[in-house]
Amino acid sequence: MKSQLQNDYKQIYIDWLTKKINQVEISENIQRITMPFLDRNNDHIELYIISEGNDHYTITDDSSTINELELSGIDVCGSQRRKSILTSLTNSHGVELSETNELMVKCNIDNLPQKKHMLTQCIIKISDMFYLSKTSVQSLFVEDVRNFLLDHEIQFTPDVSFIGKSRLTTHYDFSIGQTRKKPTRIITAVNNLDNNLARNIIFNWNDTKESRKYDMELYTFIQDTDKKLKKDPLTALNEYDIKTVPWSKRDDFLPKLIM
Repeated sequence: MKSQLQNDYKQIYIDWLTKKINQVEISENIQRITMPFLDRNNDHIELYIISEGNDHYTITDDSSTINELELSGIDVCGSQRRKSILTSLTNSHGVELSETNELMVKCNIDNLPQKKHMLTQCIIKISDMFYLSKTSVQSLFVEDVRNFLLDHEIQFTPDVSFIGKSRLTTHYDFSIGQTRKKPTRIITAVNNLDNNLARNIIFNWNDTKESRKYDMELYTFIQDTDKKLKKDPLTALNEYDIKTVPWSKRDDFLPKLIM
């Protein structure tokens, strides 16, 4: 039954995307795409596709992602550490950051879907990683996960990407290599898990697995410091054999991560 559910989920997800995505013509050469994914303010992510002529395009968030964070009092470039993580996130998704805080990609008609997918993933990741207040949380969660792996001398590769069955590329934070006794373990760090993000993780992971010829497991590290995790997104991830690792219980999973 679970296998059948997994096969059905891709179509359910695609149908959901199709129904939820909205496209509006802003001008002769600009289209606004409203995605079903939410940012930290529970607003839908909006992208602008600008035709540059000759089947070349620029896709941009019009600076909204970083500007909204800064309006909320979160200076994403307020320290060298934060600036480094922001640069790592944009680089790993093939996204440019302009001097006016635009997150943007250049593309042609053939790779437009892939570029839009990677830009959306990058926006979701940035919005999630910086889902914190400058007074209550001093570190970024992806760095906490990295330090946890380093402290326990777990060998890993950071910033890995896989092309899925859909031919879309998905980025993950860390990968731990396969051994004779354990499969390849992929890790993604999530600061604020909700239903929309859970849907996104499930689709991307099933898409990734279907294109692989070797065993892989996904471990979703979830920040639960000073907050209670929501049951529904946890249940959804577990239903699709995605390992959920609350940060408060991370040590319980060490035997599965150590080589």
